[in-house]
Formats: sequence, structure tokens, C-alpha cells
Amino acid sequence: MKKTTTFEFIARARVERAYLVGVNLTGGSGAAQEHLDELAQLAATAGAEVVGRTVQGRNRVDITTYIGEGKVTELKEICEQWAVNLVIFDDDLSPAQGKNLEKLLNVRVIDRSELILDIFSRHAKTQQAKIQVELAQLEYSLPRLKRFWEHLERQAGGIGARGPGETQLEVDRRKIHQRISSLKRQLKKIDLRRETLRRGRSGRHVAALIGYTNAGKSTVMRQLTGADVVVRDQLFATIDTTTRRMSGSGRANGNGHQSGNGNGNGHHDMLLIDTVGFIRKLPDHLKTSFKATLGDTAQAELYLHVVDISHPAWEEQRDIADTTVRSIENPGVETIYVFNKIDQVSPDILEGMQQRFPDAVFISAVDGIGIETLRGRIESFFYGKSVDVEVVLSAGDGKNISMVRELLRDARNRYEHDLCVLRGTIESRLMGRLEAIPGARVRYLI
Repeated sequence: MKKTTTFEFIARARVERAYLVGVNLTGGSGAAQEHLDELAQLAATAGAEVVGRTVQGRNRVDITTYIGEGKVTELKEICEQWAVNLVIFDDDLSPAQGKNLEKLLNVRVIDRSELILDIFSRHAKTQQAKIQVELAQLEYSLPRLKRFWEHLERQAGGIGARGPGETQLEVDRRKIHQRISSLKRQLKKIDLRRETLRRGRSGRHVAALIGYTNAGKSTVMRQLTGADVVVRDQLFATIDTTTRRMSGSGRANGNGHQSGNGNGNGHHDMLLIDTVGFIRKLPDHLKTSFKATLGDTAQAELYLHVVDISHPAWEEQRDIADTTVRSIENPGVETIYVFNKIDQVSPDILEGMQQRFPDAVFISAVDGIGIETLRGRIESFFYGKSVDVEVVLSAGDGKNISMVRELLRDARNRYEHDLCVLRGTIESRLMGRLEAIPGARVRYLI
């Protein structure tokens, strides 16, 4: 029986010497160079050694090679001279363009989407993330499958005379379609399980960290929760959703000031979610496959939008994250801008930013500067509309005493003869539940 060859992703060399290519269609090279800076970071995160770059100015892209015949010739000479074995384009290439470029340059050619998918595949840890990455990779590779079978194409005949290459190509297409369907079914099951977990958090306050990749979200998460989360100075260091309990510093009043000793009952009700960072030119099929992950963000009442204030393109990065998060259906959610890395900007710039964004919080997550202010803003958002109350119950009514303690923050109690007197803070929205507890006598404290 003839052995059938199946489709596989081509194995990469251990260390690849990469050359970056960008195309500028706007007439100014500043933004294109900035985009290549980010592409260089992505390449380094994927383990490649960037040996050079070029930006070509064009009125429109070349339909055959993206950069045109003359630039391809120049690029081929560079690849030979500098021993380049990988060329990375900052924009998506069509399957035909990728095939033509590989044939002309005689080196492997990938685009920004393929590079991002490679990084995601390296950093995916959970079952859900691994499935999402594989799904995105397969959907990306399907229209480009013919490139992997180029060595068999010459055996294919004309109409009515199919060769083995074309036959195998269709076999692989069918297998990939089957695998995509299987992965989508698995994601649906995982999403149902995650929905059950989300419902279990319905009584808790949830805030979500959003922002551009490498803005410092994981460091903020560590500072606010004490959680041992991955913190690296690279793009997409983490792509899995992380949820941690957020510790409090005490009760926040309406002005954001703290009171109490921070050991009250209410702090376990605050959860903080961190998920994958956003980036410019994020592949559409990757956005689609990661909808389940981003769905965790939709349960948040508050977004903490972390912005790297030291980055020269921080405004563009902020806008990209805002645009991406608007695609998540979450009516009524509010946003606090958290400008991070203030230790890396001059005092004049910082003062100007504080005047421009008076409602934002300015921090250095690495040094812990401004973290308590941020914590106070979060607590003020969730608990600012609270009242201090005194509740009197029978000392022997242990069940209802426990119910009251669950509703109060910073609950303190004393016993007077056969009565239990509890004092604490409660959110206005929970007053109805408190007053409905049998035998409870509630008094507001001024």
C-alpha cells in the first residue's frame, strides 16, 4: 500500500537571520520605521536575529511581489550578502505574493500575521489558548497550503490528468477543514465551562486590565494582587487569561481616601482579570479565534486601561486598544486610564500629562509608585456609594449574624447582654437585602 504524505508545518532553523521589509504608502517614512521597530521586537520575541531592514515608498503595492521587481532584485543581493534565511514583511502577503517572493529570493518569507501566530503558539499555556492558536494557524495556512506542495506541482497534469501533488493537496485541505471543525467544537465546550465560572463570580466586583502589549499590565496585576504572574520585557509575554483576587487597602470613601484596616470582609469580592495585550495589525482570524478569551473581559464593570506613557506612539497604542475593546459587548462598563512608566519620562512631560488627563492615574508599576492611589480609585469606584450602618440582632441568631457579616465591609461586632451589635459599611445597592434579614434592626450612622 502506498504511503500517503500528510501536511506539516515546515520546521524552522534554530536561529534565523531575519531581514525586515516595510512599505510606506503615505509619503512619510516615520510611521513605517516605527512599525518596523515593533516588528523587530516581535522577531526578537520569536527568537530571530534581525540583521537589517528596509522601507520602500510606493504609490500602491505590487500585486505580484508586493514590493516590485527592482526591490526584489536588491533584496535578493542583500540576502546573499548577509546570509539572510528569513524575510519578514510588516504587512500581510497574499498566498501568491508569498509564493512568488520565496521563489525569487530563495529564502523563507513570512508576514506579520504569521510571525504573531508563531509567538502566540510559543506562549500559549492553557488548553483554550493552545486550541485558539492552532485554529488561527490552520485558518491562516489553508489558502497558502499550495506553497508547501510546490515541489509536487510539476507532477500535476491538465484537465482530466491530475497528478499526485494536486491529489495530496486536496487530501490535506480536507484534513485541515476537519481539524478546524473539531477545534471549534472544543472551543464551544470550553466556553460553556468558562461561562459557568463567570456566573459563579456574579456576586463579586470585577475589574479588567486592558492595553497595548508590553504596556506593563502583568506588573500592575502583580502589584495589585500579589500574584506570581509572568512579567517579561517583551511583546505577548502572556496570552492566557489570568484572574486573581485583588487585595484592598481599606474602605474607600467617595473622595477616594482610605479608612479601616483593610481586613474587612468586602475585599474578597474584588477580582482582577488580565488577558492578551492588543497590537496594531492584529490578524482578523486571530481576533475571531480569541473571542472566547476576550469574553472574560466582558464581565468587568471597570476597565483599567494601562498605557505606556514613555512610548513615543503611546497615543496610537491607546487608540488601538480602545478600538479593539469596543468590539467586546459590555454595556455600561467604565474606564480608568492608568499611565504607566512615569519613571521614564521627564517631570515636565509628566506634569503636562497630568493636566491633560486629570481623571487618570499615573504610576510606575515596577517601582510601586502610585499603586496605592490606583487601588484607592478602584475601591472608590466599587464602594464609593456606600453607607455606614449599625445592625442589631439576637445574639443567638448565628445564621443571620453570618448573613449580615457577608454583606458588610469592615464588619465589627460587640455583644450587649443577649444582643449582637454589628457595625460596618454596605453598598447602597445591597441595603434591600440587609433590611430583609429577619429580626435585623438597621440604623444609619452619620
